[in-house]
Amino acid sequence: MGEDMAGGGARQPDVAVRGTSELSRFADLAGMRLYRRNIFAVTGLPADAQGRTVRSHRQRLEARLAVEETWPGDADSPLVGGHRKDEVRTAFEEFQDPRRRLVDELLWRWGDTDFGCGCPAAVHQGHDTAVRFHALVLEAEAGRVEATTDERDRQWSGAAVHWAELLEGREFRRHIAHRIKALDDPRLTEHSAYDFLDGLPRLIASPFTELADAPGLRPRLARVCAGWAEHAPFAELLPEVFEERVEAAIAKIREGQLSAMDKKNAQMYWDAVDIMNEKVLPELQGLEPFRAFIPEWRYEETARGVALALNNLAVALHRQLESPSAAQRKTVVTLAEKAYEIAPERDAAGFKANRDVIRAQFGRSGQRPVATLSPRSRQPAVARSSPRSRQPAVAKSSRRSRQPAVAKPLRKKRFAVAIVALAVLGTLWIIWGPAAAVAAVPAIVILSVSLFQG
Repeated sequence: MGEDMAGGGARQPDVAVRGTSELSRFADLAGMRLYRRNIFAVTGLPADAQGRTVRSHRQRLEARLAVEETWPGDADSPLVGGHRKDEVRTAFEEFQDPRRRLVDELLWRWGDTDFGCGCPAAVHQGHDTAVRFHALVLEAEAGRVEATTDERDRQWSGAAVHWAELLEGREFRRHIAHRIKALDDPRLTEHSAYDFLDGLPRLIASPFTELADAPGLRPRLARVCAGWAEHAPFAELLPEVFEERVEAAIAKIREGQLSAMDKKNAQMYWDAVDIMNEKVLPELQGLEPFRAFIPEWRYEETARGVALALNNLAVALHRQLESPSAAQRKTVVTLAEKAYEIAPERDAAGFKANRDVIRAQFGRSGQRPVATLSPRSRQPAVARSSPRSRQPAVAKSSRRSRQPAVAKPLRKKRFAVAIVALAVLGTLWIIWGPAAAVAAVPAIVILSVSLFQG
């Protein structure tokens, strides 16, 4: 029989034959309990323990735990703390099912156990190194041991490298096939080495899902996951860790945009500014650590929506304010600048045109924002506009170009008409593209002449 198959007729070692039955032990161990529930870690038995060895060791431990509260488990374990009587009893019961037992065996140190598998020594050493790095960093992230951020990063990286090498190597698959054969139990005949091998990457990566529940840990965790995703066995699994959080953030961004636009349409401009600064922009900033796990088109679509909302709000304020204060001018210019900075590269020209028009009349916002949200620079932060307390209580709703009663010098009127024309062109460019903007030039010229003569 070929050892890669460990059941059924002989075949070539590189032919993939998979069983059909799920292995429930994968679900039982998933998460931060991955190693702490491992039956070899809990009982301290060697990886090849079977039958009489397991039974006699159980009797000794039960006698010991009759007078002691805990048992330390594997003497060489990287885990901290002991195991209670109920945990030890549960672990021994798992030995009764060879399918569950084999999953645990693959996820604990092998030491110098002679399995008779014929693996190169480096394979077993790499396996034990992967287990040790991974177990140590999970203990550190759980707060059970002290470790600096640099130490944790090294442990995460070491675990990823060694697990990936093992999972991608033929020797590990052959080792599993050998162990299926050596355990020689009918309950294993419906499985091949591939059933165990296929489930391991998701199980090994499963602690990330629990760790991602801690908001303060997410930026560093996303960086760690990006490193793990460079290894083929984990590449398709890690986006799932952050999928729910990314979707929730994008939904909040969209909700905030709609709310801000409702306020703008109701001429509650400063309320709209507050919503964009206090709700929408922080959510967009919060997506930055997870950029590696968001399709580029999805992020650009979200960023473009935010940029459009900022741009439209800036244009509306630019048209409505008659005699803006310095703080108001700064707010409008900052909105236009943010829109340009956030906009995807393909839309940058149109947003830049609007920004330049607004800067030309209202002047620069003074000192440029210290931090900006720019998908081009990929250095996220939020530069806040002026708070509402610096804004007038009511923003005037009349358009500058529609105020015939206000006497203005001829030069100022020409400049205002030019500004409006350029703003309209910029908006058309952003929303419908350059072709639409060019097509609209004659109509805008006629409108500009009409406004000037009126």
